[in-house]
Amino acid sequence: MLLFKLSERPYSLRSNLRLLVFVCVLPATLVSALLTYSTYQLRREQVEQQTVLLGQSVLADLERELASIESVLKVMATAPELTGGDMRGFYQRATNTLGTGLAYNYIVTDVQGRQLLNTLRPWGTPLPTTGTPPQLARVFTEQASVLTDLFVGPVARRQAVAMGVPVKVGERVVYSLNIGLDPARVQALLGQQHLPPGWLVAVLDSSGQIVGRSRDVQRYLGQPAVPELLAAMALRDSDTLLSETKDGVSVFTAYTTSKAWRWRVVVGAPRSVLLRDLLSHLGWVLGGILAAYGLGLWLARTISLRVLASVRELNDAAQALSHGEDVALPSIRLQEAEAVGAALVQASLAMKQVKFFAQHDALTELPNRLLFDEVAERNLAFAQRRGQRLAVVAVDLDGFKTVNDTQGHAAGDAVLREVAQRILLTIRASDIVARIGGDEFIVLLTDVHDTGAMDTAERIVAALSEPYPQVLAPVSASAGVALFPDHGTDIKTLALAADQALYRAKQTGKRRAVLA
Repeated sequence: MLLFKLSERPYSLRSNLRLLVFVCVLPATLVSALLTYSTYQLRREQVEQQTVLLGQSVLADLERELASIESVLKVMATAPELTGGDMRGFYQRATNTLGTGLAYNYIVTDVQGRQLLNTLRPWGTPLPTTGTPPQLARVFTEQASVLTDLFVGPVARRQAVAMGVPVKVGERVVYSLNIGLDPARVQALLGQQHLPPGWLVAVLDSSGQIVGRSRDVQRYLGQPAVPELLAAMALRDSDTLLSETKDGVSVFTAYTTSKAWRWRVVVGAPRSVLLRDLLSHLGWVLGGILAAYGLGLWLARTISLRVLASVRELNDAAQALSHGEDVALPSIRLQEAEAVGAALVQASLAMKQVKFFAQHDALTELPNRLLFDEVAERNLAFAQRRGQRLAVVAVDLDGFKTVNDTQGHAAGDAVLREVAQRILLTIRASDIVARIGGDEFIVLLTDVHDTGAMDTAERIVAALSEPYPQVLAPVSASAGVALFPDHGTDIKTLALAADQALYRAKQTGKRRAVLA
């Protein structure tokens, strides 16, 4: 026994306290890192949202500008000189209106694209027979206003944009009245925007050429946008993405498209701003962690000195006892680690149980309505950002009351537990089912289309309509299906639509699924 005790390695109190300080600071370090990352993600989402809102604002200004030009052009297209074929008289009228600064020339072309009048040339001067943008041919084929992409004018010999409107005599389009627009007009619109430092706004025509840019416009005017942006615009009319500008700056990019003209406004926010914020935040976090670790070491040293002092007093008391002297034992109170650990485990288990039953149905252990709404709102927001579809399925049992009335509530509870298991086996792991009261259930189907939603609802009805063990009364189910965004854009509206569809399912014979 003595040899065994002599061979045991003694523990160092100071080393264990240092380890304890490290273990205590480590969770705070991990939490700080997680909070830093969450802060970065939140800030990134805010920046992306700002780019989207700024793009929409600039696009609204641009569309108002183009709408005012279109209105003036449509009024000019009804001029009696033009509709009566008096080109000389219309030349004089058009020349007089140029003083307003709306545009730098008016052009009249025929269906072959030949210029019949151009206010940049004196009346009677020969005009080019080619060079008219092919897009203006749509004025005759579609009898609608057309905004061209950027092109080099055959007369002005500089980059320009043209808007054309049909000139009608009766129901027939006889001419296209076009107005030449200087890209500087778009540039002036961008110059009115108040941009954060380093942000970039650009206007692209329908082919992706740069028509206006908040900086370095002369360098990039007429050039195509960067390939990753062009690829994204080919798939969606609006989106956010990470890309680089023409001058190689990494940015968070948002773009939006004009439905009327198919031009696009692109907004870029430099990633370096967020990285600087992240590094600054990390610096503060690291400084706080080091300060906490230093304070912990100081406290550990103080505690170890006090404990060692008590040990020395106990040793002195033991020596005094061995010598037959009077002993004055110090008063030392130490909380045992096992007791603390047991108390924490008990508290943790109790809190976990309270949280579980606050969010789940006690009978089926399915989520309750509160947890369902919370998770469903997050999935709905995700679906809106990704352009995905969702479905809400309201489910109600048919004949369940008979089970309670004839076999008692214990049998009814068994049926409800079986219903929960059957639904879970029918849906995907990414879908959500909740019991919202009595024999009513609600299911959220994520990333699903119309046919898939109805197929799943019908499988649920079929599964719940199978016989239940030791249940004599026939039990089946009815379901109502509502789709996002067809039947609503929020969970409350979708659930109401699903409930109404469920009511129709019950009214039309039960044991079926009905689409809202």
